[in-house]
Amino acid sequence: MKKIFTTAVTLAGWLAAFMLPADAALSVTQRTDIRPAKFKSARIIFNGDITANKSLEFIDALDKLHYASPGLKEITLYINSYGGDMDSGYLLYQAIKNAAIPIAAVNISMTASSATLMYCAAKKRLAMPLATFLLHPAAVENLNRQYIKPDELASLKQLSNKGNVIFEQIYRQCTNLNDDEIASLLASESTRLLLNAGQAIERKMAEGISEGLAQADISVIVTDDKA
Repeated sequence: MKKIFTTAVTLAGWLAAFMLPADAALSVTQRTDIRPAKFKSARIIFNGDITANKSLEFIDALDKLHYASPGLKEITLYINSYGGDMDSGYLLYQAIKNAAIPIAAVNISMTASSATLMYCAAKKRLAMPLATFLLHPAAVENLNRQYIKPDELASLKQLSNKGNVIFEQIYRQCTNLNDDEIASLLASESTRLLLNAGQAIERKMAEGISEGLAQADISVIVTDDKA
């Protein structure tokens, strides 16, 4: 029988072995009957908002898995996220797309907005039977100001357009949506696409169905930061 070791990490624990930031909200489960260098499988569960801190923690975890476990053949990434910061989402896209270890992504429940970027970066893309995808226009924060001056409005429009350019380019590669369909979903929240697993497969965003969380030699959970 495999020996399993579980630990919850916020300020210590995995910090000693993987040198992650002290504010990381992480938990790690791993086999103890073999050395990490002999691990063949790994999974990462990404849960919650996409933020700058969490994106860096995720990338650091990828790097440490690569260095500590050179025998890994694939990492399975399970995503449950309504999205968040667009720049951090694009950073995750680049990190996953260019990861040293191939990554297979699974939409475990919800993959929305900027979280679709990290999903689309994976070498293989699956979804749980009842999972949902949300594709919609990029949004920018107006800093809670009731009145916006013309130059500020133009600046917000530039930022929104920047996000939509990212969505447009990646959805062209990640789906079979045509240019008109992509332009429509990025034009208004009223024309957004809410896809179930079957519809995502039809749109070529997902490749198939995953029935459950696969067991792995090491499992890492990246979730919202703890106060």
